[in-house]
Amino acid sequence: MSKVKFEEDELAVVALFRANTRKDTIDILKDTLEVLEEMKEDPLEDDLMETIASAISKLQMIEDKYYYSLDLNAYLNNLEEDSYEG
Repeated sequence: MSKVKFEEDELAVVALFRANTRKDTIDILKDTLEVLEEMKEDPLEDDLMETIASAISKLQMIEDKYYYSLDLNAYLNNLEEDSYEG
């Protein structure tokens, strides 16, 4: 297995992906905490479970949201062109 050499563009894509997913994760957790704080002192178990399940579902979708928005086809095509030059 060969070592992967990251270029500046790849590092920028990874940094952007990480920043966006981190921000969305924090926002979802803050929103969930607010909902839990607004619940009665003794929330129904079903309500509590529904709120937590909703938060987990949203967290699971974050990665896909940003991953599929990346233009990996253009990046992979550029890699192929580079390999033929040498």
